[in-house]
Amino acid sequence: MFLLLGIILASGCTSPQSPATVSPETTMPTISSTVIPVTPNPTVTTSPGITFKPDSPQPVFGITTVQTTRIQVDNPYLEYFNVRKKTFDYSIPNCPMQNAFPAIVKDPEYGIKQLNPKLTTLTQDQYDLFLWKYTEGKAENTQIKTLQECAGAEGNPEWNFVEIRAILNPTNFRPANYTISQVVRSNGKIIAEFTSTQTLVIDKKITLTSYVPIKADEMDLFDTVGITYTRQ
Repeated sequence: MFLLLGIILASGCTSPQSPATVSPETTMPTISSTVIPVTPNPTVTTSPGITFKPDSPQPVFGITTVQTTRIQVDNPYLEYFNVRKKTFDYSIPNCPMQNAFPAIVKDPEYGIKQLNPKLTTLTQDQYDLFLWKYTEGKAENTQIKTLQECAGAEGNPEWNFVEIRAILNPTNFRPANYTISQVVRSNGKIIAEFTSTQTLVIDKKITLTSYVPIKADEMDLFDTVGITYTRQ
């Protein structure tokens, strides 16, 4: 009996065990979220030294035109800005110029080479009157008339003109007065500043034209012209 019991017990201990039950793996669905990278808008900085280059013919004779004022939201748009040196192909003798513009030509302090340079401007009407009275063709580059009082007169110093022309398109929403200055430099130094006050109204363009009498031997000293605006 004991032998039989031992066989039975031995048989029970050596019988193969039932395989363990494996719980099924529960997979939670993965919710994928697409993250769209956001690129920050670049910060645009405006340098106060920006120079505008209007769509206009390039200045002749090496003149440089620059806008020297700091950029303001309500500044007028500089649509056209040009400086034309030597409006006559030839130099004009002193005597006809002295008859036409005595206050300028007879002024011993007038000129760029002076210790304190001094220049002045003529209006379009004054320049046109000079052409009408003192040129044969009443136009630039036509022969200067021979004046009786100039017979035998000294021809020097000879003269010519610099034309400064600007077209401004106002951007200020309300009418406002602006002081507009044309700044002339020679060898980097300011030698003259021509200032006018204009009432600017949005989208009403204005044209500024002036003529500067210059002695022929000083023409190359007339270097650059800049334009500034000051709202009053």
